[in-house]
Amino acid sequence: MDEKKNFIISKYLTVKLEDGKTVIFVAGKPIRNCKFLLINILVDKISSLDEIQSIDEAAENLDHSLEPLPSRKQFKYSIPPDVEFWGHCSNLQVWYENGYNTKLLHSNIAFPLLRELTRAGDIQAKRVFKEEIAERYNNGIESVRRYLKSLHYLDELSLEEFLSLNENEEDREVVERLRKEYPLFEEYPLFEEAGIGGKVLRLNLAFKKGRVAKLNLNNIGLKKLPDYFKNLTCLEELDISNNEIGELPEWIGRLKSLKLLKAISNPFKTLPEGIGELQSLQKLDLRLSQLESLPESIGNLRELRVLDLEQNRITKLPASIGNLKNLGKLDLKKNLITTLPDSIGCLTKLEKLNLSENFIDILPETLGELKNIEYLSFEGNKIRKLPISMKNMQNLKTLNLSRTSLRTLPVYLYKLPKLERLDIRGLDDIIPRTIKSEFRNKYLTIRLN
Repeated sequence: MDEKKNFIISKYLTVKLEDGKTVIFVAGKPIRNCKFLLINILVDKISSLDEIQSIDEAAENLDHSLEPLPSRKQFKYSIPPDVEFWGHCSNLQVWYENGYNTKLLHSNIAFPLLRELTRAGDIQAKRVFKEEIAERYNNGIESVRRYLKSLHYLDELSLEEFLSLNENEEDREVVERLRKEYPLFEEYPLFEEAGIGGKVLRLNLAFKKGRVAKLNLNNIGLKKLPDYFKNLTCLEELDISNNEIGELPEWIGRLKSLKLLKAISNPFKTLPEGIGELQSLQKLDLRLSQLESLPESIGNLRELRVLDLEQNRITKLPASIGNLKNLGKLDLKKNLITTLPDSIGCLTKLEKLNLSENFIDILPETLGELKNIEYLSFEGNKIRKLPISMKNMQNLKTLNLSRTSLRTLPVYLYKLPKLERLDIRGLDDIIPRTIKSEFRNKYLTIRLN
């Protein structure tokens, strides 16, 4: 082989050009072909490089227009294989000379290589492998954190090493008390018998920048939210589903970083006003509980994208619901709602609204202001008439009117341009033949029975 096509970086790491492709070898064994990662940096974006801390971040934030993707039929790749080969060699050489710093390569190359080098006996790789996993998981961008977790790199850390990622004294106290007071938080008997030490704890707990970022307390026997949770000011995800929590504490609003709160299947009937202080909350899932009402402060959750209240006992919605300007999904299926507030029409970003199996008989005209709505279900309600304003729902794709009290369909319904699915099961007075005739120029799925 030509010397220029065989580049030795170290005793364990070699790069070769074979049939026009760059191949990385670890301890003499081919590990992988080098992939493309070409970035087109626009002149006016050069200053943004000052903020970039890793190749992963650069790949995520800059222009990928030079990458060869199947969808780019006009893609022209003009770099000769040998030039590209030397480019990869240069990158890997710099990576090696900088102690295998994973910020200098894309994570989907750096970590698999580092793992193979460690297994091959590379002393430097062995020394930094776990350190790099811990550092990038704790302080890396979200895509790197997901990558390390999904491909089980965290399993390379001992339980003690994993817990050492928690650098905050108050957060450490919370974790230790949870481990002591709620054994199911740390281990299930089946996992313990299988010898998978700490597996459950790793699934139920996540750290970010030295703080607790995620807690999964699903079905661990909680009867209330412990007061010592107040100090988890960096907590982003909390799952307390399938417990016996009678109420949420007023101090829940102190968890200012919370983006996801899941509290499915708990017996609480009300929410504290403090819930409205969760200014970062994006998803609130309270399905299968016993909620009878929502506080007015719910309208303060300006970042909320998903609100799931299916199968509760809610009789009405507060007018402040209309303040949820970023809400994209609202699920109220199987409640006791009889009317909707006029402010429902203010949810201009709403794409999915499920009101199935309630007791609504009259719909407000403001409903037609939901111009981005794509899915709408009134199944099982007592509705006799659809508001004329619904003709403005130009993005509506699915409409479920089954088992309502409708006798006719409004003419405008036939003209909704994006309607693809119409469910009218149980509406015996609406003649199927007439419907088929009215929709003769549309591609539409109609459920009749």
